[in-house]
Amino acid sequence: MSRKPKISTDGAPPLTDNPFAALQGSLGDLPEAELPTEPPTMPTSPTPPTSSAAAPFRGKIVIRREKKGRGGKTVTVIEGLGQPPEALADTAQQLRRNLGTGAHVEGTTIVVTGAQGQRIRDWLSSRGAHRVVLGN
Repeated sequence: MSRKPKISTDGAPPLTDNPFAALQGSLGDLPEAELPTEPPTMPTSPTPPTSSAAAPFRGKIVIRREKKGRGGKTVTVIEGLGQPPEALADTAQQLRRNLGTGAHVEGTTIVVTGAQGQRIRDWLSSRGAHRVVLGN
């Protein structure tokens, strides 16, 4: 048994009236919109843009764990990516974002915080790395 609550309008017109009816004639005649006769064309580029991060990894990639010389902390080192230093920095940034862990470049290697070998291997394989070797 549901009841509808009574709404007091305090002398206002009922809600079935159009509140914008008074504005309808005040604007006068508006110009019609001009529609284009032909659909817009998308600009085409002769060559697709290339990114160093999108370039495939070359050669054999070695992933290994290290603790020595790092204050007892375990890290995962990635060697043999075959990328220039700028691309290594981009790859380290992508690793940080996708794996949710720290990663930085040391020379020609990328050092990832923690024992992340299998996760890194899967991530590299999904991005086109063919020869990934998992060390100790």
